Amino acid sequence: MTTGGVNLKQQLVRELDELPPDKLMEVLDFVAFLRTRKVPLVPSPPASSLDRLTGLVAWGGDALADTEKLYDEPT
Repeated sequence: MTTGGVNLKQQLVRELDELPPDKLMEVLDFVAFLRTRKVPLVPSPPASSLDRLTGLVAWGGDALADTEKLYDEPT
């Protein structure tokens, strides 16, 4: 791990040496956050896999009337 020939860890240590104690606590908290955030990336399906859904929903109708019929209590 190098950036422009400088070892990344060495660069981080140099930067950390310059920080005041309160900022070091923030860095430590951020590192803890990064460790808990290890979420495996789930590959997205290709857009073409959605083609089979085409035509499942009919166009037209009255969304407001349908919603009222579905959710309004009978009077």
